[in-house]
Amino acid sequence: MSSKALLVGTSFSAVPLFNVLKQRDLTLSVCGNLSSDPCHRYVEHSYAINYAIKEDLYELVRREAFDFIVPSCNDYSYMSCAWVAEQLDYPGFDTYETTRLLHHKDLFRKFTQAHGFPVPYSVQLEKGGLADLSPLKMPALVKPVDSFSGRGITKVMQSSELNMAVDHAFQSSNAETIVIEEFVDGSLHSHSCFIANGEIIFEIMADEFCSVYPYQVDCSNIPSRLSAGLQARVSECMKALISKLALNDGLLHTQLIVKDDQFWIIECMRRAPGDLYGTMVQLATEVDYWKLYVQPFIKEKLVPPSQPRSFHNIARHTLSVEKGRYFQCFSSNIQAQQLISVPLKDSGHYLDAAPYDKAGIIFAEFETTDELFERSPHLAEHFNIR
Repeated sequence: MSSKALLVGTSFSAVPLFNVLKQRDLTLSVCGNLSSDPCHRYVEHSYAINYAIKEDLYELVRREAFDFIVPSCNDYSYMSCAWVAEQLDYPGFDTYETTRLLHHKDLFRKFTQAHGFPVPYSVQLEKGGLADLSPLKMPALVKPVDSFSGRGITKVMQSSELNMAVDHAFQSSNAETIVIEEFVDGSLHSHSCFIANGEIIFEIMADEFCSVYPYQVDCSNIPSRLSAGLQARVSECMKALISKLALNDGLLHTQLIVKDDQFWIIECMRRAPGDLYGTMVQLATEVDYWKLYVQPFIKEKLVPPSQPRSFHNIARHTLSVEKGRYFQCFSSNIQAQQLISVPLKDSGHYLDAAPYDKAGIIFAEFETTDELFERSPHLAEHFNIR
């Protein structure tokens, strides 16, 4: 009898994980509370639960006696899975305490500041509480500790704007806790690596851009334009963080701000990033990102992949709009060697404003890195959403 696995998440971002699991000799089930999500249609056993409620996920996992649980590409899935894994002894996860430290912005800021990692200075504020904001320099960013895709984030230029920004952040925080951090000006980048036995066995950096909504990445590219020397320093910093936290095998994904020869860690996560980031990595490097992500959760050994001798010049663009509208179609005038389109919205359906919705994801391959670096920040200008 084959082992039973539960994929916790059913959206389009979970489909690559679903495909990896289906290649194994596993009896596969999925769970998620949106019946329209694609993964519900791919399996015989799907469960309509809100996995963000960790106790509900616990009851499902305990009742069905799954052998493995695999989190998908959002914080709610990963946090609930990590909690259930600690209660029921499932593989692939750090302790729940370490998971909370990495995924909650306030705990992560405290830890990194205390241990000398390069992060923007910040203070924590709980709902109804008080905090000394006098050391903060303006401008600053006000963020919920538990949000994603830039939701609830406001940039304030002066102290008089704080109250409205704080109220907005609390509206997006289930934890009712926010952080206020000094704004660091620079370019946005990501570092994604896989860990085995405390060592990095594969890593990649990408350039990232926010063109429609200020705090949601909608354009990105691999390879990165950052110098080899700076990328090496980022790698050493990540190795130190991995050692300090004694992280288990698996993915560590990090967003950074870079200015000149300095960099600051913005956030780290152990879940897979959304919007098919891993597919961009696979197209650029031919390394199976999704397989590497899944393996620790199903007790497969992580083996260092063959390092790419060269990169394909790949850009990724998430199609979104500043103002909501009914979606009809989209068109493009971009010139690329290859263009892959992943549609996410049916014609006639309503498309909410970013960061709450998207019409599709585009992957474009360019002939040269010069062309890649020139086009990537401006991909939104080449697509017309009707």
